[in-house]
Amino acid sequence: MSNHFKQLRFIDQLALLKLRGVRGIGLRVSNYKKDNNESRKRLLKNLNKLSEVGYYTLKNYAAPFFNQETGKYERLKFRTLIARYYRDKHFKQATLHAIEDIEVTLNTRIAYLLGEKYGAFGYIKFHLWCQRNGYNRYINRHMNKFVLKQEEYNFLQKLVSSAKKSSNKSVVDFENNSEKAIPPVWLTVNLLTLGESIRILELMSRKNREAIANQFNCKVDELISWLKCINLIRNICCHNENLIDIKLKTKPSIPQWIESKDILYSVTQEDGSVQYTNAIALPLVIIITLMKTINSKYRLDDLNKSLSMLTPTNRIARQYGFKSISKMHDLFKPNQEDEDTSIIIGY
Repeated sequence: MSNHFKQLRFIDQLALLKLRGVRGIGLRVSNYKKDNNESRKRLLKNLNKLSEVGYYTLKNYAAPFFNQETGKYERLKFRTLIARYYRDKHFKQATLHAIEDIEVTLNTRIAYLLGEKYGAFGYIKFHLWCQRNGYNRYINRHMNKFVLKQEEYNFLQKLVSSAKKSSNKSVVDFENNSEKAIPPVWLTVNLLTLGESIRILELMSRKNREAIANQFNCKVDELISWLKCINLIRNICCHNENLIDIKLKTKPSIPQWIESKDILYSVTQEDGSVQYTNAIALPLVIIITLMKTINSKYRLDDLNKSLSMLTPTNRIARQYGFKSISKMHDLFKPNQEDEDTSIIIGY
């Protein structure tokens, strides 16, 4: 017997939210003329917002307020739910802005390293700059000439396709004025996704990986785990998914400096080990750690402001993985000597 799914009307979706405990939803229109207009306006406004955002999107943002025992949402008003969605949208924009700066810097440093050591087109010969043998734990493969050739083929195939579709003026000018189908490395990095840039870093020889990691003042393992985490966050931002309530399935390395600052919410286990949060605070710590290595004068005021709008209480701050609201703000504080000359990002 096949299942039949029926699309609920917006008014029914609104009623379902009300039935499950979301407050501030009026479904009846008053008989009194004066109250009639006001109640009708509120109902139409709520229906418009629901049709604009979508029931399942709102249900996702309401999830932290759901009580399993009662089967209802608690301490949640409809207007709070809508505000939470739009504040997270602002938060995603500010987060994506910071990630894009990290991505550009990573690509610039990859291009400089490969261009300086192997020339403008040396990067297309993977045996020159990649790990050639032994087990590569970053891609979970035993490296040999056949694996390298396959990686090289896959990369160049994607690159040619990306170059053809690119609207980047420098790439277009190169395509129109050169017999080569593959652009030089400093143009190529502009065509890469963050995931592809991470793949290049993973394929590099040990010395090349370390050279890149050193520029970010961290170890190779740390940098790769951080970048993979950031790539996940980037995809969430680009697909307009719920960012503020994320819980990481795979936790990246904890930046060493964060332990002394006591910013992240943590639990000490019976064996004495410390279990750190897997909530949004951890990716934010990583993003800010990398941003400060790029330019210690950066101030992410827009990111701080958008996060603050989502964090009215210490209970909510802990829900997001911070020890408290004050500790959350400590994360964004610039170094004392740079405070007067900071560059404000996001304005």
